[in-house]
Amino acid sequence: MKNYKFLLPLMLVILSIGVASCTAKPSGDVIPADKKEVVDRFLDGTLDPSYTPALFFGHFGSDQKLGEGAVKAHLSLFLKGGADILKIQTEQPMPYVEDLTMDTPLVPEDYYRPTVEVIKEVLSYVGKDVYVMPTILSTHQVARQGFGDDRLPGWSVERPEAYKRMLDSYTKAILWYIRACKEAGVEAFFTATQGGEEKFYELNVPGGFYETWIRPYDMEVMTEAAKDTKFTILHICDWEGPMDDLTRYLDYPGKIVNAPLTVDGKPISLNEVYEMFGRPVLGGFNRKAEIGKESPEKIVEMTREILANGPKGHMMLGADCSVPSPLNITDNIHAAVSTAHGR
Repeated sequence: MKNYKFLLPLMLVILSIGVASCTAKPSGDVIPADKKEVVDRFLDGTLDPSYTPALFFGHFGSDQKLGEGAVKAHLSLFLKGGADILKIQTEQPMPYVEDLTMDTPLVPEDYYRPTVEVIKEVLSYVGKDVYVMPTILSTHQVARQGFGDDRLPGWSVERPEAYKRMLDSYTKAILWYIRACKEAGVEAFFTATQGGEEKFYELNVPGGFYETWIRPYDMEVMTEAAKDTKFTILHICDWEGPMDDLTRYLDYPGKIVNAPLTVDGKPISLNEVYEMFGRPVLGGFNRKAEIGKESPEKIVEMTREILANGPKGHMMLGADCSVPSPLNITDNIHAAVSTAHGR
């Protein structure tokens, strides 16, 4: 990818972000201008508690999945929203698979090479001062893309050997992607898990669907992502339905935990997630509700309430998952982030 002259004005804004965030506090503490240092201090517990880091993200349009469109969309959201981490959405379309009887890999090992090129471009602009964090979808999530939600669970029961070949093929591509990102200079990953939702309990899989088809692949992928990197965020996704148990994820890698808002039919607070995992948490907003619907003024009020009720010094403001149309709600995202930053 070349010819990014249209981004030069945005890059000038990037250079000013750190300076604007370097604010002296009455206590004598100074908020780092370098966003990497902000996150590092947050993780080691030395960040001024008047500054709460923030991260919001969401899916982009069809012309913003790869190439120039993806680079511009990610940088625009980061600049306009003001978050402390730049998360890369891994949205390279997965080819639809008609059958599972084939013995050949479903995708080449380097399938995600076009997404790696996007990451390299983003790193070239902000990677020195900002953690550029690619999303690592679980093997189950990638398989959903290739097979479709309606067919996927049935294959795990009807053709387990072919199903395993599929998951092994996708996992090989995911592991290549992680390693290629590291070679490009990536220091952090956003690792997601799905497949632990209640609806999968009904499948007649010996040993259980989650135990057989989710956990082993999750652990292989997340362990690789966590190896030789600064940190990973564990995202426990309930996109496919409600969950009744988070304890199965207690030993998953991830220095920060991003969990659902409801578990076993009851709300779960950031404080409860923090106490359960013993790690900093990301969240506060409902991805489906206020963050995309209320006014910026209302978002400021809600952010103050979230901060007041969350684990002080151990939370990163965000949502429970992807917010809708993020480039359309950057005013709200900026209002939440600025409030979290103490401005």
